Amino acid sequence: MSKAEGYKVVYHGVKDLRVEPFGEIPKVKDGEMLIEVEACAICGSDVKTFKLGNPRMNAPATIGHEFCGTIIDLGKGVDKYSIGERVTMATTMGCGECIYCKQGKTNICKNITAMGFHCDGAMAAYTVVPAKAVSMGNVVKVGDLDAQIAALSEPMSCAINGLGRLPMDKIESALIVGIGALGMMHAIALSEYGVKNIVCVSNPGVKRDIMEDIGYKVIGRDELDKEYLELSGGDGFDLVIITAPSNAVQANAVQYAKKGGYVSYFASLPVGDEMLNMNSRTIHYNELILYGTSDSTAAHVKEAGQILRKRKDTFEKIITTMPIQDFQTGLDGILDKSLAKVVLIP
Repeated sequence: MSKAEGYKVVYHGVKDLRVEPFGEIPKVKDGEMLIEVEACAICGSDVKTFKLGNPRMNAPATIGHEFCGTIIDLGKGVDKYSIGERVTMATTMGCGECIYCKQGKTNICKNITAMGFHCDGAMAAYTVVPAKAVSMGNVVKVGDLDAQIAALSEPMSCAINGLGRLPMDKIESALIVGIGALGMMHAIALSEYGVKNIVCVSNPGVKRDIMEDIGYKVIGRDELDKEYLELSGGDGFDLVIITAPSNAVQANAVQYAKKGGYVSYFASLPVGDEMLNMNSRTIHYNELILYGTSDSTAAHVKEAGQILRKRKDTFEKIITTMPIQDFQTGLDGILDKSLAKVVLIP
């Protein structure tokens, strides 16, 4: 093995993520794929790992799963990919054997594993894609799409997964509560699906400024109760999407939906704060449909790539690109809400 120039971001414990020299370039085993990483974005789950730790990770472990890179080596038996192809991947790896995998719902596999959690991730100069992910089709080709944009394929695919649960031809209005990066991506996806009336809820700051700059209606949380009926046309929204990991926000979200409307619980709540105190009468008498959504599949990643390519100029306004050595600066910008989405270049 040869030593690589470059760096990796390694999880050592709660509030202990370190930028370290990459070290030896790994050799691929049968069925695996070696990627030279071109870009890797900081995900909300990476931020959560920094703040709270992650029971799925055994320290020290390289983090990162929102990436784009070039295949530089293939293990024996890999025949659907070629060295030199540029790829991203669906983070969640199914077992291929359970009832959910057989239905194509690998994102809710009973024996789920994930890149950057159960195995070393891609916030590094190089990463190895496990044989299971390669054989299951998790690796998605991105062609000539710019690396920093292609790295958003995975988070964008999660928004697409959630919206895929809906009769989109019947959705005319949508409220997005919580405008982090995923809230922004939901708004862009909704626009691409033809939804005209999209209202975002966000506190003042850079993310609100960006959304207003690219043409979305944004209101503050303190304005929501007073304005949601007028903004929705008088009856509430066809769709309410909660991307804010707030117990109070999630409990109250049903009141903003139109009768017969949908409420998407996209954001998860931390363990110990996951129980909601909700008005069941609102749900019952308004015949609301509440649903959860988690992760994505390779099919969602492919669709995400199409939207990213079409809306490249829009996504360039959302991301901040910096060298991987500046990881802590990027993380601090996300934590203090001065940056919307950070993409690291190894």
